[in-house]
This record gives sequence, C-alpha cells and structure tokens, in this order.
Amino acid sequence: MKKEQAVLALNGCLLGTEGEYLDLLGEEEAVFIAADGGVELFETLGLCPDILLGDFDSLSAEKLDYYIDKGVQIIRYPVKKDETDGELAINFCQENGLHEVMIIGSQGGRIDQQIANIFLLEYASKLGLKALIREPGLEIGIARKREIFKNCTGQKLSLIPLSDEVKGISVTGCKYSLLDESLFRWKTRGISNTIVEETAELTVGEGILLYVKTE
Repeated sequence: MKKEQAVLALNGCLLGTEGEYLDLLGEEEAVFIAADGGVELFETLGLCPDILLGDFDSLSAEKLDYYIDKGVQIIRYPVKKDETDGELAINFCQENGLHEVMIIGSQGGRIDQQIANIFLLEYASKLGLKALIREPGLEIGIARKREIFKNCTGQKLSLIPLSDEVKGISVTGCKYSLLDESLFRWKTRGISNTIVEETAELTVGEGILLYVKTE
C-alpha cells in the first residue's frame, strides 16, 4: 500500500485469525487509523496506529496516555456529536489525501453500528474516496462503473441497490448473468450469485450499487 492509502480499524470484532488479517493488510505501507476502541484490533494484530481519533468513550485514560507516550497522533472529538467515530475517520482521510481506505472491524457487535458502517462506504464514495470493508473471506464495496473480480471462482457475489433503482447492470463470469438490466432496492434478485469463471465483471450504468463478495 502507498501512503495515500489508509487502514481504518473500527470498534467491531475480528472475524478471522491474526495471520488472515495480516495477509489482508499486506506488506506495503499504509496509514493506520484507529477509531476509538478500534485500537484494540490493532493491538490484537501486534500493530500500532499512526493516528488515534474519536471521543474516546471506549478507551481508558491509561490506554490513551500509553499511546500519547508512544507518539501516536491523537485527535479528540466531543462525546456529544452528530457523527460516529467511523464517519469522523472518513472525513480525516478525505481531508488528508488518503484516497483509498480499507476498513476492518466494521462487523460484529450492535446491528445498528454494523449497518451504519456499511453506509460509510457510500459516504466515502460521495467524498471521492474508494473505501472497502475487508475481513477474512469478506469484501463489501460500492460498485464503480466497472468492477473486475479475479481469482474468485466459487465465491458468492451479491448485489444490493442503495438507490431505488440501479440501471444498466451487466454481470459476466457468474452462474447467473445480467445484461443491461435493473435491480430494485426492495427486491432480492441480486442476492447470492456465484462466480464460476476465473474473472468476473460487473458494470453499472446509473445508481448506487453495493456489492458483497464472500468466500
């Protein structure tokens, strides 16, 4: 990863082993950002964040002091605020030229937080960022005009419209193909396709489409 990329840890659960997460992160450099209690995910992985931000309602004063002493950049927000710590972290990425964001720790815990974390992907997209939720065996993203999925044979691919109607959807390389069709937010037609070829392709004409790829 380049320094215009960030790994953002939220206060959710790890859904795999330490080794699986380290494989996801790779060996190249990125800016590690912990949103409040997300710092515990980095601790579990033996990593130290570059930036720790939030209202710190999930951290003890002792732990916060520990990271201050280590020279981690601390950005504190009021407890009474209109945004989640995750949204504030996305704002930070946009303001600091971090155009690609891998989000870990978005799932597990409270269902309202999980849903809100998924919608952070749309928010990031509106800010001009490319954000992905990544966990071992899971990738969630907002589909660009063209998405290519390589070496994913056998994985499930689900398409979930966030707009009322998403138009001009084409899918190749999957068990069920689509050709310039529409999907509707209140219908489940796009759920649980299977990638059957080495390379699958998704194109989108108009609207906001969420994809979920699972092993």
